[in-house]
Order: sequence, then C-alpha cells, then structure tokens
Amino acid sequence: MLIKMKNKIREILKEQAGISSVVRQWSDVLYSEIMDNPQEHHGKGRLIIDGYEFEVYDELPIDYFVIDFYDTMTGYDQTKSGYDDNGYYVVVLYVQPTLIKGSHSYSLKSALNHELKHAYQDYMRVSKGYGNVDTTKESKSFYTEDFIKLLNSGVQEGPIKNILRFYYYLSDLERDAYLENVYDGNNEYVNKVRTVLNTDFNYFKRYNDLESNWDYISNLNIPLVNKFKDPESFIDYSNKILKAKAEKIIKKINKMKYIHKLK
Repeated sequence: MLIKMKNKIREILKEQAGISSVVRQWSDVLYSEIMDNPQEHHGKGRLIIDGYEFEVYDELPIDYFVIDFYDTMTGYDQTKSGYDDNGYYVVVLYVQPTLIKGSHSYSLKSALNHELKHAYQDYMRVSKGYGNVDTTKESKSFYTEDFIKLLNSGVQEGPIKNILRFYYYLSDLERDAYLENVYDGNNEYVNKVRTVLNTDFNYFKRYNDLESNWDYISNLNIPLVNKFKDPESFIDYSNKILKAKAEKIIKKINKMKYIHKLK
C-alpha cells in the first residue's frame, strides 16, 4: 500500500513538472499506427484512428484522431478539433512525410509529443465547457491569423518580427509543448530561451529597417503590437516582459530535469 502511494506521488510530481504521461501514451499509439501504415505517407494520405480501441482512452477519451500527411507542415489544428456534430471528440493532426523519414532536427515521436500536448490542453479546456486555445487571453493578445501568417512567411524580416518570434517561443502555449521536447533530449528550445536572456534589446533600435518593419507589422491585426505608438516603446516593454518570462521558463525546465533526473 505504501509503495503504491509513493508511486502515485511520484507520478503526480512528474505531471506537475510539465511532462504528461497520458500524452506520451497516446503518442506511442499514434506513432505505431503511422509506422504500420506506410502506404499513407504521402502528400494526400490520411489515417483515421478509433481511440476507443486503446486502453489510454480511459485516461484521455479522444474518440477519433485524424492524421493528414502534408508536405509543408506538421502541427495540431485547433480549428478543426473538438466535438463533432455527433458528440465525438476529434483531434486533427498534420504530419510531414519527411519527418517520418528522419529529415528533421527532431524525431516523429518527439513531434507527436509536442503536438499532442497542444491537443491535450485543448481537450482539458473544451471538455469543461471553455473555448479552445484561440479563446485564451494570450492568444487574443498576439496569436492571431496575421501573427501566424507573418511568422510563417519569409517577408518583413527585421527587428520587430524577431521579437515576435520570441513571444511565440515563450508563450504559455508553446512553453508546455516544447517542454516535452526538452524531456526527449532536444535542447533547441533551451537554447532559444537562453538567447532571449542574452539579447541586448537596445540593439534592435539600431536596425536600419526598424521603421519600415514597424510600419508594416503595426498595421497588422496583432493587438500586442497595436497598443504601442512607436517601435522603441514596444522594444522596451518586450525587453522587460520577455526576459522575465525566459527566467521563469529556465526555472521550470530545471525543475522538470531535476524531478525526472535528467542532465
């Protein structure tokens, strides 16, 4: 009885450290299903997985997973996930065939851990009657359609866009998902967070294209940016906010590594 209680406490501590065992159980299921169906690994392939067939359904009842294989992106689609007209909970994921072949800096398994963490957090909101991630205060502040298009495009590279990338990586939404990748041994995220801590934000003010970059981006629908009248005040604000967030994330990562006995 005492051993079972200690094991339960250990699992709770691990969950509190940001690593979700139920996410990883579903990730194992999806990984196996993907690898067992190589005929779908092309730009128009699709897998539909009945979640009820697996034991982990009792812990996280996802009725169906729809996995579309896209050449250009890997991700979780919160706009198409959720309860369907028949009351079934559906999670929609996109997977690049090149990821399956190992052509990325992270593995398919780690990518699934990341995207399913998003799906898990969305389920915890939606199943309790709240809106999906798009309805959170943080998402409304900057995670808009214009923000996503800007970061995914190759246009308007410059100081303001660089800072917005920092906001993306340090957002609560991405922090929790990237923590799964850090647990997997991928330190890219840790390096990105440390980059924020080591960046002299005053340097952004000396960019030759600061004004043009600001003029373009400040006219997009990104409320976080729209509330500032000039780039300098946005940069000063971001310096304070982002470095504070980065320090908290490093502490969270260190706690996770300590609890899970990682180096």
